[in-house]
Amino acid sequence: MWAATKLATDAGGWRQINRAGHPMMWPIFWPNDTDFTDPANTRHPSQDAGAAARYLGDQVTAVVAATGTAGDAAGYGQAVARELFPDVLPYVVGTPAVYSFTGFNGRAQADNAPEAMLSLVAGMAVPSGLRPSGTAGQRASDFPYVVPA
Repeated sequence: MWAATKLATDAGGWRQINRAGHPMMWPIFWPNDTDFTDPANTRHPSQDAGAAARYLGDQVTAVVAATGTAGDAAGYGQAVARELFPDVLPYVVGTPAVYSFTGFNGRAQADNAPEAMLSLVAGMAVPSGLRPSGTAGQRASDFPYVVPA
């Protein structure tokens, strides 16, 4: 799954201005792109590997090299890039959704995606202290999962 945000154009069409698949990609890998001008916003996920996988892998390599959490920092960085690109959120229909350091299969409401992504990038556990029980009252069990105000 991936989503795109599009704006109507003066010519009567639509222009893609943003997209998302995995959570936390922008805050981690493009934190200074507050205007969302990076080309990743406008490309199709099929173009990710050729366009930015090396950059993403190099960013992860720098983190794990600095922390010493991977024996082969470059190999780990490129493995993470292959895991995250194309930037789509995989899900096998009919199976439990889980988004964690050990794997991605959709995302359950209570999954701590920031913790999972930061741990993946760092090559070690990065606990946030957030627990599903802390937000249990803010989640509904039935679609559309909106809790009344």
